[in-house]
Amino acid sequence: MEYLNIHTKNFTNFRNENSLPKLNLKGVVIGALRKATGRNAWRNIEYFSDSSWRQYLDRAAAINTTSNGVFGIKMHFNQYDEHMLQRGLDASHWGAPIKWVRITRDNEVRQAISLVRAEQSNQWNSNMSAMREPIYDEQAIVNALETISTANKNWDAYFAKLSISPLHVTYEQLTRDMDSTVRRIMSHIDTPIDLVPEPQTKRQSDGASAQWERQFLESRPEFASRAATI
Repeated sequence: MEYLNIHTKNFTNFRNENSLPKLNLKGVVIGALRKATGRNAWRNIEYFSDSSWRQYLDRAAAINTTSNGVFGIKMHFNQYDEHMLQRGLDASHWGAPIKWVRITRDNEVRQAISLVRAEQSNQWNSNMSAMREPIYDEQAIVNALETISTANKNWDAYFAKLSISPLHVTYEQLTRDMDSTVRRIMSHIDTPIDLVPEPQTKRQSDGASAQWERQFLESRPEFASRAATI
């Protein structure tokens, strides 16, 4: 789960069930105004008190740690930076041994297309229903590629600064051979697994994504090197 993403229904549900994190005075006032105008109330980390945000992180780990002592969290760099690093926190907050797994995608053009389609349709995985049909947008794909580049550079710098060597896994490896890739990840975190369960979501890439990729590369061939295929 993306516990550092405060823009999801999962985050709202967690707050309702656990009363964490708690709003500070600014959050109470602005939250009320946003709700009154029909907008999402929790869009800024500054709306929550520092102490209750730490309690939220602790609670998320406490209720999601498995019986063998493993807690996993998925996070994009912008989430990690804004919701932890800029608040004087990092992964050591949980006081446990840390194993990093970094997931990238060889075909970054397809990754950018997936991001654009998800943002337009508000369908971020196969268990969600699309709110609207996505429309091809060349500039949005270019912008998404820049977002991907920035995130990768930030992770590169962060890991280099702290001399961290994460296990590197690609999206293509996961989709091509999920069983062995998951086993490699579990071995990395010293938690061997007997049976790899079936995934809870389905691959969303389809003919439309392929068409978008062809159309994009025809008009923007300078990005061809970032469209490596499986």
